[in-house]
Amino acid sequence: MRDYELMYIVRPDLDDEGLRGAMEAVESLVEGQGGEVVKTTSWGKRRLAYEIQNLRDGHYVILQLRLDGGRVGEVDRSLRISDAVFRHLIVQAAPRGAEEEPEVELTAAPAMAEATNGAAGAAEVEDERGEDLGEFEGAGGEEEEEV
Repeated sequence: MRDYELMYIVRPDLDDEGLRGAMEAVESLVEGQGGEVVKTTSWGKRRLAYEIQNLRDGHYVILQLRLDGGRVGEVDRSLRISDAVFRHLIVQAAPRGAEEEPEVELTAAPAMAEATNGAAGAAEVEDERGEDLGEFEGAGGEEEEEV
């Protein structure tokens, strides 16, 4: 059993009772395939980024579930032919503890930037020595013209 997230969009023309019925149908579909619904989150009615099947709005629902990997295809197939759900996406959830971003060593970054910048890195070194960099493009010392 693996952790998955299922996001689906329900038709906007359904009333509250119809929306609840569609959500229960999706949950029973998952449970019928031997899965377990961990959490259901309703985002409510939202505007779509673009028109889909002549619809501009939809009820967004996110389901966190545990399901055998071989059964995901059957859930996907059933959602594709559903009348109430017109878009869905099933993704494998990130492993627990992976939400934390890895720490980056900050001391290596300036050395890498200096090595990859080529002339810019050399200009910075010359600038630190106190040499006049006015002849180089973008080295400072030039005043911008007012427009």
